Amino acid sequence: MWDRLVLWFWGKFFMLLVTLGSGARRRRMSHNQGTAGRGKLRIVDNPAFPATAFFEPGREFPCRLRHGCVSFLDDCVNEVRSATIKFADTDFDSPLDIQMNTGEHCFFWTARTFLQFAFGRHRNGTTQYEKYYKKYGWGRRSAASAFRRAPTSYATMYYHSHTPFGWHAIDGKLRYVRFRLVRANHAPELDAPEPSYVAMCEKEEAQASILAHQKCLPKDEAKSVNYLNHEWRERLKQGPVEYILQVQLHEAGPNDPPEILNALLPWDQATHPYLDLAHVSISEELPYEDQFYLGFEITNLPASMSILPAKSIDDFNSLNYMRKQSIWTIRMRRLMQRLFGPPQDAPDDAPHGLSPKGM
Repeated sequence: MWDRLVLWFWGKFFMLLVTLGSGARRRRMSHNQGTAGRGKLRIVDNPAFPATAFFEPGREFPCRLRHGCVSFLDDCVNEVRSATIKFADTDFDSPLDIQMNTGEHCFFWTARTFLQFAFGRHRNGTTQYEKYYKKYGWGRRSAASAFRRAPTSYATMYYHSHTPFGWHAIDGKLRYVRFRLVRANHAPELDAPEPSYVAMCEKEEAQASILAHQKCLPKDEAKSVNYLNHEWRERLKQGPVEYILQVQLHEAGPNDPPEILNALLPWDQATHPYLDLAHVSISEELPYEDQFYLGFEITNLPASMSILPAKSIDDFNSLNYMRKQSIWTIRMRRLMQRLFGPPQDAPDDAPHGLSPKGM
């Protein structure tokens, strides 16, 4: 009982702070730099995944997709990139939202480590989270896995959902599910770091390497801080931008180790292969105002999926519990944008390394 109460308190308290800040600045909690479009999503005709009442073969949905850069208003900075899909052409309500980031490893794995990460942010130029990286080797490895400096395009990276959800198939068996968004025709990811570098960054002496590599390189400084947004817009002018949405499933069992639900640890693809779920085709960029009003919420779920229950701030499922509290932050941000308009975007000639607080 006490553990649940502690989790409840920190979930409400942290989101209250974030809601006040997000509403005052009329910005998202993160991922403010970005672009978005609309199109359609079609479930594959011959799925290899267990049948559900929602992901029916050949079923089509209108959809929206948003790409973003996590912390900075600068597409050149070595930073985490994101892809978020809404199974509807709407600002908020939808049967399913899926949030994904680059890299196979999440930066944190419980509510406790998330709070340490959030409260430990101290920006120094384009570096941040130095204390967190020093304390946690897996934090360093996650950063090395997820960072992409001046990537080629939003359309050429892979994106992972990390935190498992419940998958409720027609056969009645409980499974856990993760999602991945990949390039059309399963083309390899561009700009991903070398696996040897990612593994090396778990070592404490690699902290300086991660921090030094986060800033923009001189060769990229001639690019606009919005070059990824422009590149994606030009792609759309040439025709739809295509992706493949995939699922990775684990059948729950009584002998499962707790780590099977750890967002930090990817599942072995030899035993948990990625299966094609849907083809995603984005054909039109959303107007600037519509992009800002978009809100993605993990409680937008069909009956075929569920948020796994959390018992404490050290429970691996507590990450999704914390994310679930963000509904009020989203509502406050959207309300303030409706009243006062969207925030100012970063101009093309803005200096590199700019953050939302610097606008």
